[in-house]
Amino acid sequence: MADTSRSSSNSTEVDLTLLGARRTAFVARFIVLREARRTRAHRKIEKLGWGAHTTAEELAEAFRKEFIENGDNMVPVNRDIRRALAHADRSLNHFIGEYSSRATLNFVDALSDYERSNTLLFGDDEHPKSGGWRLIQELKRERDLGK
Repeated sequence: MADTSRSSSNSTEVDLTLLGARRTAFVARFIVLREARRTRAHRKIEKLGWGAHTTAEELAEAFRKEFIENGDNMVPVNRDIRRALAHADRSLNHFIGEYSSRATLNFVDALSDYERSNTLLFGDDEHPKSGGWRLIQELKRERDLGK
């Protein structure tokens, strides 16, 4: 007789890996799409955290809620969220290992990952300049003081 507890455990691990990879792909693309925009909703999103079981859609709704509460024009926000979710679906098959290894549980760590990726892609001097998101050091300092 097969050991169903092991296969169930392996299935759960695979599900969490896929969930984390898809969520990470969504957040990574969302960061890029909203990079050049400045809004108070960004300040609230920067403070968000989530669990390992949080889906990309649940995170998208949490982001959308912050923009709605801020009174932002939702046409570009909804477009960017749709594009980020579509990116997560397209990229997952090709980059599941990469995205699952980069899965984060809060926005500050996701921004740190984004910054590291830019450094690898563009070098220290040439990567895109931050616009809509605050500096990682500032966010980490604020997070550490809040603990």
